[in-house]
Amino acid sequence: MIRTALNSFITALTDLRPRRRGRPARQAFTGQQSSVARVTIVGLMSGDDKDGLLLADVGARSGWQVLFVNTCADAAAALGQGNVPVVLCDRELLGMGWRSAVERLSAPPQRACVILLSEAVDTYLWNEVIRGGGYDVLPKPLREDGVTRAVRLARSYWNSPARTGLFLEESPQPVKGGRS
Repeated sequence: MIRTALNSFITALTDLRPRRRGRPARQAFTGQQSSVARVTIVGLMSGDDKDGLLLADVGARSGWQVLFVNTCADAAAALGQGNVPVVLCDRELLGMGWRSAVERLSAPPQRACVILLSEAVDTYLWNEVIRGGGYDVLPKPLREDGVTRAVRLARSYWNSPARTGLFLEESPQPVKGGRS
């Protein structure tokens, strides 16, 4: 319980850090964990550079370290390097269908909150993503407010007791020596 409260407090402080100006460079996954104490998210994206640049911009302003990868195997390797709460996954992945990618990246031990990026978004797709273990669906082209909202909510869920299983298992015991 205290751990959850501290995680929430630290996350809130991270979100309040000063924002940097300028366009950040895209950072590729190198297989080494960064020494910077920033929240890491993975962008499993293909094709559209505008969405990648927007994600890099939003990440820099929000204090996130965004790692860009091209394959599901690279995303899984990045998740294996440390606590990565969120993966943004392009529906048009090369070499693997989006369903397989969502299932693989949201399954243990990674258990990341996978957000699918798709040009076509409807209730059926959202239900399929949730059924496969994913977290949400974002429409392409990406918008700054949508990315910020989805990633912050996913991070909040990733740190929550519902996901981590940190619920109190016993009810509080009565205090001895009280009035009878």
